[in-house]
Amino acid sequence: MNEIVIIARIIPEDGQSDLVRAAIEELAFASREEAGNKGYDVFVSPNRRSEFLIHEIWSGAQAIINHGRMSHMVRFKEAVNGKAQISVQKLAKL
Repeated sequence: MNEIVIIARIIPEDGQSDLVRAAIEELAFASREEAGNKGYDVFVSPNRRSEFLIHEIWSGAQAIINHGRMSHMVRFKEAVNGKAQISVQKLAKL
């Protein structure tokens, strides 16, 4: 199975940083417990404390599909909808 890395960059809208941060913390805690998760780290920019980067490692495509269906992922999406700009990159090891 090929591991897949996901890098998500999350920038809260003005005034939404605390809400977005709390949602990220809940998501990270639950995601680390999922089958197929091999790593889940959250970083914050030292220059812009409200800019977050999530680095995820998954065992394969099915693990990512399952992750997207998890209740904590659904709650995260609902919580940050319209409150943050999110960009996601999926990468595979060479």
